[in-house]
Amino acid sequence: MSKRWNWNATVVEEKRGTRRVGSGSGQVEAPNREAARAAARREIEAKGSGRTAHELSVFETPGR
Repeated sequence: MSKRWNWNATVVEEKRGTRRVGSGSGQVEAPNREAARAAARREIEAKGSGRTAHELSVFETPGR
């Protein structure tokens, strides 16, 4: 059974020698915390080449 998980992370993007640091958040569905962390990391990295997640925190959506 999948649960909904919220995530927050510091996102670092490196393009053409320039490094930008920002924050990101979102929601994923996964059966457990480890799977949710992996899904969140994939989601971050899929949004652009050179993007990586740091300080990724995952927590269960309240009321689920």
